[in-house]
Amino acid sequence: MPRGRSLLRLLLLAGASVVLAVLLVGNPVAAALGNAAVALRFGLTLLPGREPLIAHYSRFDWAGPPEGGYTRALTLAWALLLGGFALAHAVLAAMGRSDVPLAIAEPLVCALLFLGEHGLRNRRFPEHGRATPLRTLRAIGLAHGLVRHAA
Repeated sequence: MPRGRSLLRLLLLAGASVVLAVLLVGNPVAAALGNAAVALRFGLTLLPGREPLIAHYSRFDWAGPPEGGYTRALTLAWALLLGGFALAHAVLAAMGRSDVPLAIAEPLVCALLFLGEHGLRNRRFPEHGRATPLRTLRAIGLAHGLVRHAA
């Protein structure tokens, strides 16, 4: 579990993400570009010979990555979801329409996928221990050097 400064770093990162999302509400071009960039980040890791992004993050979890194509499928799901949001924001921008409802719905849909995936992972891979959002965020933090390994 993250402690002290590590938890503070994760909370600051999450807070900064929320602030950025709030600033982008009503700017469909920025939202389209931001979503496209993140979708591309996920998608490029699915190319042949590359490690899926979720598999990379899972290597920093004490249980390691789940077996089979689970991490590949989850990486693809995130790439498609975020790519779909990018497309939706771009269409609204091209039509000159407000994207506020979409910008409000997007974090809710992403949170549902993030939280729902933990329930699925707990059912499919009980041998990996209880998957929790905090455990996942810690693994992501470790992967990006935001959290230090326990000494």
